[in-house]
Amino acid sequence: MPGRRASAASAQSAQERLEAAAHLGDCPSGRVNGDQAAIRQAVATQTRAIATGDKAAYLATFAPVDAEFSLERSRWFDYRLAAELADLRVTVEALERRDADTWAVKIWQRYLIGADRSAREVRFTRLYRRQVDGAWLAADLAFSTLETDHFQLRHAAAADRAALQRVAAAAEAAWSLVHDGYGAAPADKTAVKLYTDRELLRQDSKITIGRLFNGWGEPGESIKLWLRPDPDWSARSALAHELVHKVSLAESANLCSWFAEGLANHYGSFPGFGGSYLGTGRHQPADYDKPLAWLEAFDPDAVDNDADWWVYGGMAAAVVRFMAESYGPDAPRRLVQALAAWPQERAGYVWSIHDATLRGYLDLALRQALGLDMAGLDAAWRRWIKALD
Repeated sequence: MPGRRASAASAQSAQERLEAAAHLGDCPSGRVNGDQAAIRQAVATQTRAIATGDKAAYLATFAPVDAEFSLERSRWFDYRLAAELADLRVTVEALERRDADTWAVKIWQRYLIGADRSAREVRFTRLYRRQVDGAWLAADLAFSTLETDHFQLRHAAAADRAALQRVAAAAEAAWSLVHDGYGAAPADKTAVKLYTDRELLRQDSKITIGRLFNGWGEPGESIKLWLRPDPDWSARSALAHELVHKVSLAESANLCSWFAEGLANHYGSFPGFGGSYLGTGRHQPADYDKPLAWLEAFDPDAVDNDADWWVYGGMAAAVVRFMAESYGPDAPRRLVQALAAWPQERAGYVWSIHDATLRGYLDLALRQALGLDMAGLDAAWRRWIKALD
């Protein structure tokens, strides 16, 4: 997806067009009381902030729920700024009073994104809460909560009960896998937001990604997961993947894309479904017989098909496996911990903006933790993967 590459003049022109195209639809007909009018105005204010790219105004429309939620909204807007949006339309379709100070607001949203102006359309229900000063501010989506030993599973009230129980069991199994394999798992209860709509999952996490995905996690945030309707599907692998992201990025946020994905697959996804892409025959060693520069040049924000993504993720995991087998079982985690020595990036990660710096940190951390540079790691990797053939 396009990043911040436009000239100042073209960016201003695009901004003016987007602001002019932003629309706020009317609520269904009927008597409108003061609370409803104030909430509709709050939605309009937030819509305007998104359209104009005003991050401060956008964040001011949200209630201070907790630090995790505030960080999610801040990063979401970083991604919005990295994207080219047009024709933003928002309609309040229904309002339901939950209590004297809380309303559930059903919203329809549509916009065009990217140079190809792909249409994104989604419906969701967000809570609005009255503040002490009387202002109505947005809170999180209208989630209910199911608690387990290590998790808070947040879900839509209409979510299938049996599916939720399956996720609860899978979550605890995933926690044990990560704790035993990576060597650490979150000590506090981890918030997992479950989405029955994959488009809403993308909309509520990282809109710059061109494909629909199954889960998302970033440092200091909740885990976000698609709640699949298939009764034969287990969330164990996906949750283990996101848990590795959560615990490793908590140790250091300075993980470049391929290393972060390799860790999450090697210690999470693959143990979760019982084998790697090599072990199950999906890929052959020859598919990964590439220099590490191939991984470094792969932009995960731009890929729009599963086949390329699987090769990327499978090869990244194979490199992590190679590190563990060649330099000690704890070598990948030692490398993560070494990366904590540099300033930690807390903004929303955009590959075209951040990854080159993070890859530079990785080269320096390799020298500290494993005693070799990227060129040396690459040469050893190529020998190792060729030997698997």
